[in-house]
Amino acid sequence: MATKYMTSPNYQSFIAALKLVVQAKNSTEIPRLIVVTGGSDFLHLKACQAIKSAWQKLDIGDPQSIETAELDQAKFQSFWSQVSLFEPEALYLFRRAGSVRSLGSWLAAIPTPEAIKSHIVLECADKLTADVQKQVSRLQGVVMSAIEPVGVAEFTKVAETFLRRAGLEIDDDALRLILGAMGMDLGKIKNAIATISLQFAGQKRCLNSADIAGSLGSLREDDVFELFSLLRNRRLASAHLMTENFINRGESAIAITGILSRFAREQVERGSMPRGIGSIMACAEADRRLKSSRMDDTLVLSNVIDTISDGTN
Repeated sequence: MATKYMTSPNYQSFIAALKLVVQAKNSTEIPRLIVVTGGSDFLHLKACQAIKSAWQKLDIGDPQSIETAELDQAKFQSFWSQVSLFEPEALYLFRRAGSVRSLGSWLAAIPTPEAIKSHIVLECADKLTADVQKQVSRLQGVVMSAIEPVGVAEFTKVAETFLRRAGLEIDDDALRLILGAMGMDLGKIKNAIATISLQFAGQKRCLNSADIAGSLGSLREDDVFELFSLLRNRRLASAHLMTENFINRGESAIAITGILSRFAREQVERGSMPRGIGSIMACAEADRRLKSSRMDDTLVLSNVIDTISDGTN
């Protein structure tokens, strides 16, 4: 693929530009100059991560991140004009390059596209200045504008992609519930789907809105991993306190039970069959009590945690 200048005025063309890099089979298929710009912080981050990951897969060296604010023009030139002394080929990601006012003149000092000896990725702000745009075009760079989808239909398609990757099947009402709860924010939608996948991992059925409603609070994926860590390390008091804090901030006890059930299934997968099954049964009993009795939510969850802790390897 010859390097070419590409504008990405919408989400679909952003994805098309990103695929040019992600699907590269060798370094010659990765443009020498890539500019990541656009107003979506979520897509901006994902684009930079995907570019670095694509380079690592080629197994020709590790990508390097560089703070542009710490450079002057001479140092910047040393990166694009010289072959790396330590790697067969090099990719440099210049963080916050858009904040450098003289970036346009730095790029103007590059005589031709062929003069760029390494691969340069510029992490810029949500909009390129006219002089930077002009120089990127002259140097046949690829511009990836991180622009989120527009409208419910396009957000729905992206959410469906997230669901497939997470191995989840949900009905239309459940999908509408996610979009309504998270708003038009891809980061929040992806995090919500990740949380649901943790709760319902291994369940081969189509989930409905009632199944997932309790998972759409503020419970984050990192909260779940922290709770799992507490349980694995038998930090019982801290685990009790954490679930109590979840309840106090408005999380669904049923959703928390589902997450504890996921941990119980991991116990079984790790070889603790009798204890893991006991934990799963405790989760099932907790779910029944939460739906049919007036027992205190915190007490119900405490009983589950005690059972799980007894069975932790």
